[in-house]
Amino acid sequence: MTAPTVSFLNHLLREWRFTAQRTPLIMVLVGLASVLFNHLVLPLFPDRVIEFMERGFRLEDLSGVLALNDLMAVYFPTFFLGLTSSLEAVILPREEHGLELLLAKPVPAADFVGARTVLTLASMAAVGTTISFAAAVAIAVNGVGASVTPIGTLGGGLTLTGLALVLVAALAIPFVLIRDPFQGLLIASALWLSTSIPTAVLLYRPDLYEGRVALANLVVMPSLLWHDATIAWLGPLLFAAALAISLLLVRVAGVVLEHSDVT
Repeated sequence: MTAPTVSFLNHLLREWRFTAQRTPLIMVLVGLASVLFNHLVLPLFPDRVIEFMERGFRLEDLSGVLALNDLMAVYFPTFFLGLTSSLEAVILPREEHGLELLLAKPVPAADFVGARTVLTLASMAAVGTTISFAAAVAIAVNGVGASVTPIGTLGGGLTLTGLALVLVAALAIPFVLIRDPFQGLLIASALWLSTSIPTAVLLYRPDLYEGRVALANLVVMPSLLWHDATIAWLGPLLFAAALAISLLLVRVAGVVLEHSDVT
């Protein structure tokens, strides 16, 4: 007699009971500590260092420098929380020869992947939004310049949180087919670098963006601060769109696992 299939919601609640709660808290603390460091220590740097960052990233004042570092404090912990959790969802159980047992439960493969990844995305969203609000408060309290606003910084943080969500959700698709965690780490690193390298190019080879303003606005992270007023309202919309896209990608990953013979 076939065992009754567990509903997605019930399975989600079961997965949540066994999800590590400490890791998201640690990543929040890392992000908050980074924001605190930015606002207490960066202003003490020599003027030539601050001027170098202002010129290199086309920022107007110290406020922009602080906000940019705050945005990095949002993006990096949020993404790497998702990466580590994603590796534990399917790849590690497969490497440990336990995936077959997990998939033998009365839960469709798509729901199995969906529950684990949705919990990861929820943790990422909580971490990213918390640090984003902290960055906005820090900008408001510091008040060292007028080039960025607290609401614009919040919008930028939500934008990068949404980007991290989409990247991790997209990684779920190849991850359901990979056996080696190292291969998964390489793919994730390449994807993460693809979002970070354009900003490094702006710093070291700004000539590559000459005459390509639209490209710079699209791929360079400091552009979130160049358009502070727009990102203030566009950031939450991009975050909401990222949530929807991420859920769609997670569903695709589940379907891929269901139709694959990689166990």
